[in-house]
Amino acid sequence: MILYGLEGLLKGESINLEEKDEWIIGRDPDQCNFVIEDSACSRKHGHILKTDEGYLLKNLSETNPIEVNDDAIDSYILKEGDKIKIGNTIFLFTDIEKDEIEEIFEDKEEEIYDEINEKPEEKEIDEEITEETEKEEEKDKTVHRYKDKDKEEETIYEEPVEELPFGLIQDSPYILKVISGPNAGAEFGMEKSRSYVIGKDPNVADIIFTDLSVSKQNSAISIDEDGNIFLEDLKSKNGTYVNNVQIKEKTNLTPQDLISVGTTTFLIVSKEEAQETIYSPAPTFEVLKEEEETLDKEEKKEELSIWKKQFIPTKHLIYAGSFLIIVFVIFLSFFALFKGHDIEIKEKEPVSEIAKIIEKHADIEFSFNPSSANLFIVGHILTYIDKEELMHNLHQLTFIETIEDNVIVDESVVKDFNDTLSDIKEFKSVSLHTPKAGLFVLQGYVDDAVNFENLTDYVNSNFSYLDKLENNVVILKILQTQIATDLIKNNFSGITFEIISGELVLSGRYDKNNASNFKTMLEEFEKTPGIHYVKNLAIPATEMTSRIDLSSRYKITGYASYDGTNFSVLANGKIVNLGDNLDGMLITKITTDTILLEKDDLKYKINYSR
Repeated sequence: MILYGLEGLLKGESINLEEKDEWIIGRDPDQCNFVIEDSACSRKHGHILKTDEGYLLKNLSETNPIEVNDDAIDSYILKEGDKIKIGNTIFLFTDIEKDEIEEIFEDKEEEIYDEINEKPEEKEIDEEITEETEKEEEKDKTVHRYKDKDKEEETIYEEPVEELPFGLIQDSPYILKVISGPNAGAEFGMEKSRSYVIGKDPNVADIIFTDLSVSKQNSAISIDEDGNIFLEDLKSKNGTYVNNVQIKEKTNLTPQDLISVGTTTFLIVSKEEAQETIYSPAPTFEVLKEEEETLDKEEKKEELSIWKKQFIPTKHLIYAGSFLIIVFVIFLSFFALFKGHDIEIKEKEPVSEIAKIIEKHADIEFSFNPSSANLFIVGHILTYIDKEELMHNLHQLTFIETIEDNVIVDESVVKDFNDTLSDIKEFKSVSLHTPKAGLFVLQGYVDDAVNFENLTDYVNSNFSYLDKLENNVVILKILQTQIATDLIKNNFSGITFEIISGELVLSGRYDKNNASNFKTMLEEFEKTPGIHYVKNLAIPATEMTSRIDLSSRYKITGYASYDGTNFSVLANGKIVNLGDNLDGMLITKITTDTILLEKDDLKYKINYSR
């Protein structure tokens, strides 16, 4: 069985599934058996496992799930002829050899080509195009013909006529027509049961727009067998809009929808449906305007002559004059109200207005070009909510036309990097945090120095912002040695400890007379890198109870005293006195029921009864 690339970056390529029992497919070469260098493909996108029932396909991507026969799946037993979409690539699952598949597609192309050549309508169109081309050539010859007065002979300059590619779109049932932007007027033919990637990179896009505001892989348009058109944004920087509304998921289009990517606007025209005609009013000729002006002047002259012949009584003139005087006085009084001071209109400086919005985001810098009204922003921001608030406030500034967004959301960086760390067993106790925008802190611990070096190499190879990273990871063995040393140095040999996921747990007994030193030591432990919390289960006791009890290891079978104060005892069959060594431990005191010993600042006791 093989996977054969029907569409996308791996068109014509194939995977022989019988070579292995298990396949990991994605764009990460370190984790995958088969690599697809596609930005729409996850690091680990799919998992194919050979089972008794057949080949089991599992989806590993949350952002762009695998589709089998246009349906998203979690797990699926593959069948002959299934079409599998991974990222922007469509594979065919089949038992047919690669060479046979290519021969089948070549035969189908030849059949389609023969059918097109046999259509009489196409021949008529070609004849009309030929006649129109000959007329254009004759017209060009006439325009470029001139007569040399000295030689009295005619010279004809013929410019080369480039053949128009009429065959590119006339057979396609759908046409992508560009309405505005750098490619205004361009048309692209589109077929059913196909997907097209729109972008500015000719290496990865099917439809190329020479528009700097369009991403390399900006959007994807797919048309199914029933003629349903779907549009999907491929995580472009400037987004994809349908009728001025940004889309977040796969959207069904109609031929009346206007699609915008960057500064380019286009629509999808269906040649199978009737299109509405756009009405445009006929032009008005200047001659009509002149005649209208002449008629208006004659009418005004006639009205003026009639007005002059009318007699206006003196009483009416007085009333009219009084009314005009009152209106004039009110007019002056109204403007006198505003004569107190001049109104100063302060024009807002674009740079200062932008700076006010961005000032609370310390790690973001910007550059504004007044001539093009283009704003360039770059830097780090803490969360997606902060990013949306920032962009909303910037879009409220009417003097900005375009925003080139290069801001990194630290929340997303932390999540993605912690996901990769959790997959590596040796680094499961290590995590990345971001206390503020533009600062990343690596915390936790590893078992030994070898794992620490491996972690450092992994971070240097896979983390993109090393200049903003603080590595606070602690080696567990070194931390344990440091804590044990501090306990002995402070005469707390009766205390035992354990470190669990960054939590230090203390247990045992300590001399209550040394309680202040014990509290100080706990405060130092809380400040130690690698310890997040100190849990104290130790109990204060007397000097005697805080000693390490060795009574179970030694059997005292006899004792003797010469002066009533100094004793000799028989421990495990050996007679020992004050100042002697017992298994490397110095005997510092012997009482009637206890032997006190010391070794390397550790204090011990052996209890016995007479």
